[in-house]
Amino acid sequence: MTGYISGRRRNWRAVAAAGAGVLLGLTGCSGPESNGQTGANATPASTAGLPSLSVAQSTLSAYVGGTPGSADAGKPPVHIGFITQHGGIPSFPESQVAAEAAVKFVNDKLGGIGGRPLALVPCVVVSAQEEALNCAQKMANDERVKVVQLSLLTVGTAAVYETLSDRKAVVGQTPASPTDVAAKGVYQPWPGSYGIQGGIAKYVADVLKAKRVAVVYDGDDPGSAFGAKSVAAAFGHLGVSFKQVATQTGSADVASALVSAGALDADAVVRISNTPSCVPTARAVQQLGVKAPIIALDFCTDDSVRQANGGDLPKWTYVGQSRNVLSPRTDQQAAIYRSVMNAYAPRAKVGGLAPYAWDSIILDAKMLNQLGADPTPAAVSDWWKGFGGPLFLGPDRVACGFLADKGLPSLCSTTVFLAEYQGGDRWERSVEVNAESIGITK
Repeated sequence: MTGYISGRRRNWRAVAAAGAGVLLGLTGCSGPESNGQTGANATPASTAGLPSLSVAQSTLSAYVGGTPGSADAGKPPVHIGFITQHGGIPSFPESQVAAEAAVKFVNDKLGGIGGRPLALVPCVVVSAQEEALNCAQKMANDERVKVVQLSLLTVGTAAVYETLSDRKAVVGQTPASPTDVAAKGVYQPWPGSYGIQGGIAKYVADVLKAKRVAVVYDGDDPGSAFGAKSVAAAFGHLGVSFKQVATQTGSADVASALVSAGALDADAVVRISNTPSCVPTARAVQQLGVKAPIIALDFCTDDSVRQANGGDLPKWTYVGQSRNVLSPRTDQQAAIYRSVMNAYAPRAKVGGLAPYAWDSIILDAKMLNQLGADPTPAAVSDWWKGFGGPLFLGPDRVACGFLADKGLPSLCSTTVFLAEYQGGDRWERSVEVNAESIGITK
């Protein structure tokens, strides 16, 4: 398959969904883990044929504007704050692991920041808004920290933005709530929930040429319910006929919902759910003999799904914000990412939020190499407004603030990637879809 990017523009509707709704099921996709490492029984995607670290060094040195080689350990480090969330439910320990791997790589192979070592100052939010506020206050009072990098937070981002406003530069990653996309002077390089549902709809309509679509979602999960509402709005924009049916998270009786939604006669089936629903859906699809392509969120590529599904993932098409990092053979940028992770965090989870956290450090290195080690909040904001891409692991072009007049000033992109899985660790090349305005709904 070749890449597909839409060039059409449509009118935006205002975003007024509750923050929990925009998470698209993140509340159920991950529980507490041990440092984001794959378990002893996990079956990670193949690392055969990965490029050498010298290839990664050459490519990423040019990307960040660094000097190949090690940072000078005798020089004072450049500190970056890193606020992340793990230890509760939801939990994303892979974010910090991937960020730390990227820092090691920057210092070991990319010359640090102008020759100075890069140092991460982490602060963990477990589940409470007060913890996010405490992290923000910690960063505000740390004179070493000039830039604060946010990983995805499901709580407390408003307190972070308010506490650090005009005091420290804040860089976003992937938005999880209307607060994230409405924040002024804080840019989100990845689209989060704001591109995924529109991307699914455009792929189904323009690539699969589907006329009738069955949509099954977890009605008891606010994120999945919001996703179903968004994809319905997107199908409405595109004139695609569809039927939606709700089921329950993790329910073994997905078959009846699939039948009611018309999956047996549909041209495509869209499954909007979190990770616990993936295996029951795969079993139901097999029992019913559904022939239509299945489109699922990349929560279903979790190792737990692979293990429970007989050691392999369901043969579906998976949608995510980044290039398909599980298929390094079909994408050179994904292969470089996997090469770095394999060298600096060999047992780590490479999916989930790991690619976005890893990439955020690479982007920070690029920015700081241009702005210097002590940028002002205004300088960081201006840098992002002028950053047009490429986004490593993402699209070639981004435009931060391009939807400011629509009330979404923080978004830099609405591009997503869909990859068809053939089984046995074989993937088709990702299809790139720019959702633009499609799927944003109240």
